Amino acid sequence: MTDLPSAFIAEMQQLFARFGFQHEWPAFVASFSQPAAVGLRANTLKIAAEKLSSVLPIRGEEVKSVPWSPDGFYLPAGFRPGRLPEHSAGLFYIQEPSAMLPAAVLNAKPGERILDLCAAPGGKSTKIAADLQGEGLLWANEISAERTKALLHNIERIGCRNSLITRETPERMAALLPEYFDAVLVDAPCSGSGMFRRDPNARESWLQFDRLYYATLQRDILRSAWTMLRPGGRLVYSTCTFSLAENEEVVAWMLETYPDCRIQPISKPAGVDDGLPLTAEMMGTARIWPHRTAGDGHFCALLDKVERDGRNETESIDPEAWEKKSNFDESWEEKAAWEAFDRFIVETLAVDRLPLFVAAMNHGSLRYDCGRLHLLTAGLQVPVGLCKVKTGLFLGQIRRLRGQRVVFEPSHAFLLSLTAPDFSRTASGSSDSDLIRRYLRGETTTGPADGMSEPGYHGAVLLKHGECRWPLGWIKTMPGNQMKNLYPQAWLRLI
Repeated sequence: MTDLPSAFIAEMQQLFARFGFQHEWPAFVASFSQPAAVGLRANTLKIAAEKLSSVLPIRGEEVKSVPWSPDGFYLPAGFRPGRLPEHSAGLFYIQEPSAMLPAAVLNAKPGERILDLCAAPGGKSTKIAADLQGEGLLWANEISAERTKALLHNIERIGCRNSLITRETPERMAALLPEYFDAVLVDAPCSGSGMFRRDPNARESWLQFDRLYYATLQRDILRSAWTMLRPGGRLVYSTCTFSLAENEEVVAWMLETYPDCRIQPISKPAGVDDGLPLTAEMMGTARIWPHRTAGDGHFCALLDKVERDGRNETESIDPEAWEKKSNFDESWEEKAAWEAFDRFIVETLAVDRLPLFVAAMNHGSLRYDCGRLHLLTAGLQVPVGLCKVKTGLFLGQIRRLRGQRVVFEPSHAFLLSLTAPDFSRTASGSSDSDLIRRYLRGETTTGPADGMSEPGYHGAVLLKHGECRWPLGWIKTMPGNQMKNLYPQAWLRLI
């Protein structure tokens, strides 16, 4: 116990005694000396969970499912999934097993508008995106500029098309987005004691602020989140701390403050326990204890916002506060730019996939601004003045070359949103092939490739497993059977 803060030990001993499980104290303390669980979650936008387990280069008996997350898996110690080409292709997201609980409880449905209010680094956002299956809206917000970089990277890597990322305070968002969302996830900043065995820095952070500091912050965030949640919607509140003041007491404050707030009991598979019985209904919340299951400490509550009778869903929206939605015809300022994009699509996509792509474009709206082209989610409107980091899917840039020739340069995010059959020109390799190793290091590669005999055209490098293939990055044909490597410099595997 010498590594644990003495104040934490005293707080937890008092908690265990108050709720009558002092007999578990030795096991709880011993859990901090055990290795932290390692997990990942299948990105079901690209691959089914049962298929992923067969793709990973580990023995099947070492891959165990996470009980509370049907697409999550425990991994053996020492396994480094972040170094796999499958990670670069967006087939999975590396995530601590307990952290999979909140987004699973939220249970996003296609077509819903979902807000992940404290979203970085993106684990919960990427699960929401997978559950939406390209329909509806994922709005991910993160107030930290530095943490937003990881959020953007992860949302693009999984191939999400229907997302918006902002960098705003919850208060400012609430003033502009009253009753806008069907569901809100608040994975709140907290004292972080649930991560003590995983992150030594969490212990130092725990000592800097008392629990009341975080509880006050959490209540402020929840005020804004509740304002943005429509009547009839649901809110998931979660933390990675053991603190009663930041968990059940915060939920109790919500019930006292908002008459339209109700606890929805969480279904609890093996490894997930009831919340502490501060009141009888508080047992409908959930806790994960590291001495009872393989996972870090976590708390989660599911709250419903009671629907009002006779509510007009549009009455809270101020039309003058919203940016005008861009249509395809209105977005393009230059005919040459449109022609360049159209030419790229016709040259790059397989003939039988073009109708599907056109349908997807028509379902959303295109925005052209300063040479950059985005595909916006259907019906998306953004309040004027919000700090936007990502508006829909970034498709690429329009560039004017010498001689005034206009060309379209596709983004990596655009490629990762497509599927292998979409491309007319491809080069495929297995995860251990020379092609894939060289490509992920940024080196020029050579054929053979399908449909890439003529120089000057874009194609895709595909990662293959048996009959399955997934896009990994862009290439461009060059003379001499060579392929120019267009993999982003910031994503290179320097190994």
